Amino acid sequence: MGKHGYRILDSDIHVMEPPDMFDRYLDPRMRVHTGSGQYFDMVTEPPDAGSPEFEANRQKMLRAQAILGARVQDRYVEEQMRGYTAELLLEAMDKEGVEVAVLFRSRSHMYVDRDDLDAEYATAICRAYNDWLAEFATPEPTRLLPSAIVTLHDPSLAAQEARRAVDELGMKAVTLLPHPVRGRYLHDPDVDVLWSALQELDVPATFHSQSGGYAIESPGNWFRDHPNPTVLSHAFTAPLNIMWAIGSVVLGGVLERFPSLRMGFLEGNCAWLPWLLWRLDEQWELFEETEEIPLSLKPSEYFLRQCYIAVDPAEALVSQVIDDIGDDNIVISTDYPHLDSLYPEAMKTFIDLPNVSERSKRKILWDNCARLYNVSG
Repeated sequence: MGKHGYRILDSDIHVMEPPDMFDRYLDPRMRVHTGSGQYFDMVTEPPDAGSPEFEANRQKMLRAQAILGARVQDRYVEEQMRGYTAELLLEAMDKEGVEVAVLFRSRSHMYVDRDDLDAEYATAICRAYNDWLAEFATPEPTRLLPSAIVTLHDPSLAAQEARRAVDELGMKAVTLLPHPVRGRYLHDPDVDVLWSALQELDVPATFHSQSGGYAIESPGNWFRDHPNPTVLSHAFTAPLNIMWAIGSVVLGGVLERFPSLRMGFLEGNCAWLPWLLWRLDEQWELFEETEEIPLSLKPSEYFLRQCYIAVDPAEALVSQVIDDIGDDNIVISTDYPHLDSLYPEAMKTFIDLPNVSERSKRKILWDNCARLYNVSG
């Protein structure tokens, strides 16, 4: 048993990409921007960058980040001094009592969250990140389990990169943005080439929103012009994105066509899940005869058979989720080293939650995560 008397597998711990990552790992033929700082800025900014509206929104975002950063700066002193290294990540895991963690990007999906990117260019960005992450995880390969990123600008290229990342780099999962990119939805038939690859590879598809990016159909863009955009974006973007993704893959027949494909829906809370599954079941019962894609199960049954949802460590309403749908489909993450993480007390916060049984805590902290990512031991 670990520090808190539980084995803990973090389903979604974060790395912080270095500013020179693309300078070192991006295919030179794809380096249309030069200089790491300029590259990051140019690849993530939309066509209206520089307009008064865009600059006003940027200043709001920077101010919010500065305020929150000042509140938690004492937590990340070593990281600020030494960089976000694998060594410090392992130390952070030890502080939290985390035995094994699956590594997720912080910024890299932002760079491809643009509808107008060339598909080969977007795939090259993913490939560069995946190569960097594989190297990052080498100091402790049994504790640091990397998750690759892909983008749906071209599903065939995404499938090729997924196969390379798993077969050659040893990735344990493949992560996608939940919302449509370039008008392509998760349930579109041409995405089946990716789902087929992941099912064959026996790795999960995981869905995780980004706080930035400029795809037209990303919920994160709905609040840019609101006077209180930070609260609204943080409150709604991830849950709405994940709700939509669940509906897309379930009602779009993805889980019907790929019955052994596992999916994880991360960092968007879980308290709303019983309502969503009830609502989908209710609407399917009402309108099944009008729909084009047949389903052999109720929507909730697909989710409970193949999907996992992440609980926030402070999300006390998880007890109601367990009462409604059980404790087999819930995983957890510290969200280290992001500014809104409860690190270094994230896991203790969850363990101290009332009205959650010891049995459920053990399943959420280890068993379910291990099943999602096919981790033995």
